[in-house]
Amino acid sequence: MSNYFNNFNKVLYLFGDEVSPVAVQNLTNYSKVIDQFADEISAYIEYEIKDFERPDSLSHQLYGDATYDWTFFLMNSRLREQGWPLPLQEVYDKANTFYYKDWTCKLDITTADSAAEFSTKYPVGSEVFLGNSKLLVKSKNLQVGEITVASPYYSPDSDFSGITTLTSLTVGSEQLAVQNTVKEMFGTHHYENDSAERIDLYFDTDTPKIPKTNLDFLIAENDKLKKIRIINKKNISQIVGAFKSSLGQ
Repeated sequence: MSNYFNNFNKVLYLFGDEVSPVAVQNLTNYSKVIDQFADEISAYIEYEIKDFERPDSLSHQLYGDATYDWTFFLMNSRLREQGWPLPLQEVYDKANTFYYKDWTCKLDITTADSAAEFSTKYPVGSEVFLGNSKLLVKSKNLQVGEITVASPYYSPDSDFSGITTLTSLTVGSEQLAVQNTVKEMFGTHHYENDSAERIDLYFDTDTPKIPKTNLDFLIAENDKLKKIRIINKKNISQIVGAFKSSLGQ
């Protein structure tokens, strides 16, 4: 993406409470080109990005010129918003160390009524004992019957897997039996039926109810980024020229 912003004119923009405006690239200039070409099926083809492919290397592979890498972002709003897809191992590493790095307790909840009982219990930020270890409640997702706890007093290498007791320090040392404790990335993000449609754990009658983990969700979102539109090689010069012309170059 080395040359993606090079073709954008600069405009003065006032950020927040700043007194003096700052010169930044005008990111709205490409809209006419997108409207004109992005939906013309003859101008593009579908492509699936492979692991370890970079924008510049893919541009060179497709067009014989690495400097057309910015056209991938021009043609695909998802890439502009979320960035280039990661190799599978990097998705796993980010899930484990950044997005979902804590621990999730799977509660013995099977109905909406039993989930509602926990709405005021174990509030976010409260102290709990997970087994014999003092932790903090990071979040509650009662739609899937789980509580996630953070480990500010322990190293990232601490292992709380398999622990089945959670004790509140704010509600008279109330002890709660949990089904299991797993790494947060293996906690449940949502449930699906066998047609891969999202369903409600308590109210939908679909069977089976298939749990999709937080890691499953990240992998699926990353995979969506891999399916892109690329400008047909025979049209690349025309579209790049029209793009630059729209910018007054």
